[in-house]
Amino acid sequence: MFRRQIQRSVGRILLLAAVVVAGLASAFYILSQERLQSPFASSYTVYAAFAGVTGVAPGLGEPVNVSGVQVGQIGGAKLENGQGVLELKIDPQKLPRLYANARAVLVPSSPLKDMQVNLVPGGRPAPPLRDGATIPVGQTTTPIDADDLLNALDADTRTYIVTLLSGLDRGTRGRGPDLNALFRSLGPTMTQVRDVGDVLAARRRQVKRLVTNLSLLSRAAGAKDREIATVVGASNAMLGALAQQDGALRSSVAQLPPTLRTLRSTLGHTTQLADLLAPTLDALLPTARRLAPTLRGSRPLLQGGGLLPVADVKPFVDTILPLAKSLPATTSALSRAAGPQTTAFKVIEAFVNELAYQPPGRAHSFLYWLAWFGHNANSVVSTEDPNGAVLRGLTLLSCTSLTAQPALADLLKVTLGPTGPCAGGQG
Repeated sequence: MFRRQIQRSVGRILLLAAVVVAGLASAFYILSQERLQSPFASSYTVYAAFAGVTGVAPGLGEPVNVSGVQVGQIGGAKLENGQGVLELKIDPQKLPRLYANARAVLVPSSPLKDMQVNLVPGGRPAPPLRDGATIPVGQTTTPIDADDLLNALDADTRTYIVTLLSGLDRGTRGRGPDLNALFRSLGPTMTQVRDVGDVLAARRRQVKRLVTNLSLLSRAAGAKDREIATVVGASNAMLGALAQQDGALRSSVAQLPPTLRTLRSTLGHTTQLADLLAPTLDALLPTARRLAPTLRGSRPLLQGGGLLPVADVKPFVDTILPLAKSLPATTSALSRAAGPQTTAFKVIEAFVNELAYQPPGRAHSFLYWLAWFGHNANSVVSTEDPNGAVLRGLTLLSCTSLTAQPALADLLKVTLGPTGPCAGGQG
């Protein structure tokens, strides 16, 4: 019979067990959300004295934060010498120690004035606080309530504030959707303002890096002032030498066009020679093929004419006769082609002689300055950027060179004014 009662009550027992388990789970969840501190957790206690602790409710897990990170809870409150003293339970794993110069600020964490304590741990050379030590009221700050602020004002100021708040209430009454739309429209603007701020911050870092690089470059250039002076002096001497040879350079440049025309004509005649040479060589090909047996047959003649049999002379002449017939045409073609070729090489010889000519005195030949020209040409394109080489250079002209050409002088007067760049006879 007892077994039957148990079988009939199994459903009720299971339902009761489920209700108990659900209650325990709900209680555990509620206590965890209330920041209930575990009795097995290790902590050390520090007291903080405040001028007032209004709104503090110990035991509800009100947090103690350091830089926004919770390191403990408010464990209790008491009154000592007219001051509110809060008991702060600190987790040593999150905040190992506090120092004697630590500061504590009591601030509300919600509009309902739930309070929390923000700590500044302090540091050396102040000594660490012992367990149970007190942060004095001179190192703590209590929030000022609105009624305390209003009580500190005179009657007229309080009247003005009340009037301002009443006007603000009337002005915003029923304008909730408009204010909501206003705040939403400010979202993209604030996003763009943040992007602009990020760009300005990045540009500031780039400017800082640029100034640092310029400082390093200036410092390095200052340490190499002798080398820079040597380079500038050598460049000045080179440009001066080129300026002294401007007449010779002008003459060489003037002779360059006819030289190039002659060279072009010579190359044209060379093309004609090549065109004539191809059929000539094709005509000589059968003769070259018969040359080997001819040379073998002429070997007795080369060894001694007296020993050459008379019967072998006729075959030898018959073999040489085709070659002798083709020689006049080949000689004429070579003679016609040799004339322009000779002229071209004479022009090239004159051009090379002009380059290698060493004038009397301290002047140098054009070959001497050709090396400088190559060096300067390399320097002109020695600077590059991501788009390729950047041309740079320096041109020095004297007033004599500028005014030597009437057309150039008139152009400079039109461009730079009546006085021109050589006013007063100065370069």
